[in-house]
Amino acid sequence: MKLLIVPAIILAICSNVAFADNFRCPNGSIVSSGDSISEVMVKCDPPTNQIKRTDSDETVRGRVRYIEVEEWTYNEGPNTLVHYLMFRNGVLTEVKTGTFGR
Repeated sequence: MKLLIVPAIILAICSNVAFADNFRCPNGSIVSSGDSISEVMVKCDPPTNQIKRTDSDETVRGRVRYIEVEEWTYNEGPNTLVHYLMFRNGVLTEVKTGTFGR
């Protein structure tokens, strides 16, 4: 019984390891969460669409801080999936995959 508990604990610990969102740019380069917006600009082709906005976020002490958010869309047509790259304060934080493009 003890032999089964140890591997289960190790597996539980290892499953909480963080991972980065990755995106393969249309030109073949790979970018990851944590890359700066300027790194992504150099590595990738220009996005199909860009949206810029400012979001508010409440800190632990109850203060409000404002964050620059930029969302890039890569839509390469009906035979590939649309990808959304989310930047917060100039850093890639999230990559989402949508449905097939148009």
